[in-house]
Amino acid sequence: MRKFIVLSLAVLLAFTSCQSMDDSSCGTVSVSGSGSVSVEPDMASFSVSIEQTAQTTAEAQSQTNARMEKVYSILHDEYGIPSEDIRTTGMSMYPEYRYEDGVQILIGQTSSQSASVTVRNLDDLASIVDSLSAVTGISLSSISLDASDREAVRNEARLLAVQNALEKAKLYAEAAGMSLGDAVTISESGSYYASNRIQPVLLSAAAKDESSLTSSASFYAGDLEVSADVNVTFEMY
Repeated sequence: MRKFIVLSLAVLLAFTSCQSMDDSSCGTVSVSGSGSVSVEPDMASFSVSIEQTAQTTAEAQSQTNARMEKVYSILHDEYGIPSEDIRTTGMSMYPEYRYEDGVQILIGQTSSQSASVTVRNLDDLASIVDSLSAVTGISLSSISLDASDREAVRNEARLLAVQNALEKAKLYAEAAGMSLGDAVTISESGSYYASNRIQPVLLSAAAKDESSLTSSASFYAGDLEVSADVNVTFEMY
């Protein structure tokens, strides 16, 4: 469900000499307008990262791979998320040290992997987060809500901005005792899309009640705000 909001305009009224224009035109009015649209989110994205330290690089990498495979199994096999919506975003291996009395001591080798996940069925998000909490050593971050028709919503905001600019230009033309003509120039000064970021509340795997039908992860969606700003110059007669 979408809600339309039209914001206020900053208006600049500029007249040019009739002598410098043709007989049918006697001036211009320039207005800058803003429009915004609220839309309910229908999808989400988040990042998954796993880090493991072991005595050797091979051991650390093997354990990290096993945990990431478990994550993939939950996402792909249990929830049907396609492979193209589960993308590896980083892999690294490095030695881990600690310091004692200024002396560097090797602890072991660390392997880390990260992936970005897109969930196109928002109703599954809480359950997915809850299922992933069963994987030891996992970290979830950058959880954000989004709309699948983002560009269509942005275009609606642009149309609202132009419409509001037209209404204001008519008002100023009438106040000047003139008639509004065609638009001479239209430029977009900016557009903004605010996605909602959320922080889930996780219940550790050990504390989960497997017989419970209630997910231990919760979130509140809210609306997403999309806005656009335009500058329009109209002829006046």
